[in-house]
Amino acid sequence: MKKGRRAADGYSNAAAFLGEDSPLLSAGTFLRSGLTSDPERLTAMYRESWLTMRIIDMPSEDMTRAWYRLNTSLPEKALHDLSRLEAKHSVKQEITNAIRWARLYGGALAVMVIRGEEDRLDQPLDMDLLLPDCFRGLLVLDRSQGIQPSAELVEDLDDPDFGLPLSYTVNLDTGDYRTVTIHHSRVLRFVGRELPRMETVREDYWGASEMEHIQDELQKRSAASANIAQLIFQANITTLKMSDYGEVLNCGTDLQRRNVEEAMSLENRFRTSYGLQLLSKDDSLENHAYSFSGLAEIYEQFMMDMAGAAEIPATRLFGRSPQGMNATGESDLRNYYDMISQMQERILRPALERLLPVLAVSCWGFVPEDTEIVFEPVMTPTPAERADRADKRSDKVIRAYEAGLITLEEARADLKALGVDMGIFTKVQDPAG
Repeated sequence: MKKGRRAADGYSNAAAFLGEDSPLLSAGTFLRSGLTSDPERLTAMYRESWLTMRIIDMPSEDMTRAWYRLNTSLPEKALHDLSRLEAKHSVKQEITNAIRWARLYGGALAVMVIRGEEDRLDQPLDMDLLLPDCFRGLLVLDRSQGIQPSAELVEDLDDPDFGLPLSYTVNLDTGDYRTVTIHHSRVLRFVGRELPRMETVREDYWGASEMEHIQDELQKRSAASANIAQLIFQANITTLKMSDYGEVLNCGTDLQRRNVEEAMSLENRFRTSYGLQLLSKDDSLENHAYSFSGLAEIYEQFMMDMAGAAEIPATRLFGRSPQGMNATGESDLRNYYDMISQMQERILRPALERLLPVLAVSCWGFVPEDTEIVFEPVMTPTPAERADRADKRSDKVIRAYEAGLITLEEARADLKALGVDMGIFTKVQDPAG
């Protein structure tokens, strides 16, 4: 029977120290940073580093900036009343904050505050018990405030929170350190960067901070920026040669060394004030100019690495114009906004679908069945682009009507639907009107 041999894939050269035999490559590894479990450090990074603040804030605000609209048969007045209710309780801002702190700390909750439900917080939310004008806003609590998920998990397969904690024990910060248990159906749950299942369990069913995988690039960029700033002060280095300076340092008394220091200080003052340098007979003065060539390219690369790690285009993250011939940055921005649209579907939609029925009962007294949440475009088209899209879409409807493919009523309905999206044909009326 032949003995088995270990198989290794990839190129390796022991003589040249290439592949797995390279001491430089094999010496590197990845370690757990533990940054997510250090909320004080995360807070310091957010408060002191403008880059950290932009990395956390920008996607959070972009996700909610255009907000959403409802495709529904409800009249405009009803939709206006809903918008007023959201504005009254700052729903958009509170959800933005919840996403923001989830990105920073790895998790956050937005508790739905409902009048008349104060004594049933640990019970499932029963929509049949809600009354009009019951919604009182959202209370945002981030993971650093000591939210404790329960060990008991949701077992209902039809529940969107299946496999997640059944309830959360939170500190309401009322001054008496009172803690309450809140059922998962009463909160909007947000997590930071999602983790594999085993890591999620280890993190108490939260995610990781967005800064955990960015901190290395952030430290490199910050160190490079600080070093470049330090070099500015050394752009012109003056060297003073003294024939007996070494002897004074090695063999001289403390008094002699102090006298040399005072003499050098006086010489520097005279040179600064009058542009004149007084030297002893055997001394000499030399000027060495420092060259900054190549630093701009190195710093540019650090910025690109930082933007790549943050998944935000440099044009947005650093607020600078795109570089290079024919560069507009439009493709980078489009990719970024496509990512924001995906985050809206993954993060924002589940929260709004849980919140909207509560808002509907509070505002209208019932939950409509034909309501669909549609996110407004994140990347706002220019007026010329909107006009071109409107011309093309309306022209298709008109041609279909002229060809007899649709009726006049269907054409009016299509143009009216187009008006909702494009802001045109607002005067189109149904035949009965």
